[in-house]
Amino acid sequence: MRSLSFSLPALVASVCSGVVCAQSTPSEFAELSFQDLLDVDIQESSREQTGNWRMALQFKAVEFDGYMQGDSDLSLDEVLFTPGEEARTQSNFPVLPTVIDQFATIANLSYQYDWGLTVGVQLPFIRQLTDHISVVPGYDHFLISSDGIGDVVVNARWLAYATPEYRVWLGGGLSLPTGSIDETGDTPRAPGEQQLPYTMQIGSGTYDFPLEVSWQTLGAHSFTIALSAMIRSGTNDRHYRLGNNYEVSSRYRFQVSPVVGLQAGMDYRHTDAIHGQDDEITVPGNFAYPASITNPALYGGDKVSLMAGLSTQLGGGMTLSVDFSKPVYQHLNGPQPKEVWRAGIQLATMF
Repeated sequence: MRSLSFSLPALVASVCSGVVCAQSTPSEFAELSFQDLLDVDIQESSREQTGNWRMALQFKAVEFDGYMQGDSDLSLDEVLFTPGEEARTQSNFPVLPTVIDQFATIANLSYQYDWGLTVGVQLPFIRQLTDHISVVPGYDHFLISSDGIGDVVVNARWLAYATPEYRVWLGGGLSLPTGSIDETGDTPRAPGEQQLPYTMQIGSGTYDFPLEVSWQTLGAHSFTIALSAMIRSGTNDRHYRLGNNYEVSSRYRFQVSPVVGLQAGMDYRHTDAIHGQDDEITVPGNFAYPASITNPALYGGDKVSLMAGLSTQLGGGMTLSVDFSKPVYQHLNGPQPKEVWRAGIQLATMF
């Protein structure tokens, strides 16, 4: 096995809400959901005085394994092109990622300016490992990794309407293109270091806009439904932009005791394909894409996921939350790697 690692060894978490994405780039994996910020607000609903600071650190992991086209599973043999045994098409490739693991750690600092307005900033650190097989001599089985600081997000949440029974929140922000889109590595495309595919780039390279509206009930049994989007702008200096994301998420929470809560939920997410193309990751000839992850049209799709989680107050203003989610339906622009599971753990405090 050929193991390649570059950039600083960072492993950092994000606040992407147990959200499900079609084959996600590291930047998409590390996107913040305002839904996560509401989780601690429910636990701390009695602390609504002006001047509250909140710090949170979330560690998150997701794994992709296997392929889908539409809602049909594909075997690796169906996606891997084998010379002499079959014709090359637009749906088989000489290089094939097999298992993709993404890890993120996101540090979040927010300030409750007054009872109804909170502003914050998130700093993600991201690491991705991708295992490959190929028919290229010397690269029959190899591993590539990339890591570094992702796109920094600044945001604000406003309590638009409140009663003793429920609240309505509006959220908006700006994602800054601080993450690298110039990660390189040794691939079968050519000798030496080359530009890596979209899945190995740490940032989006564009200014993006997260938006959300949430409706939240209060009490021992609470329910939240949120509509959110990540809207991309322009194109980056590699002549592409990631697809917009649109999501509907729901959470039911039950307070088992004054300090322990359980939650369950369902998420639906639609992700657009990548617009434009990084020509540096293509090859000459009739088949420009050596791997599915180099074709911008083979990103995006629809996904439904179920999640479960637990949160507990540790004392001293600290709250610990863990969650696990698994897709129950995927319809992907493929052939595309499919998500298997994702999990997260978050530690937060208000002071």
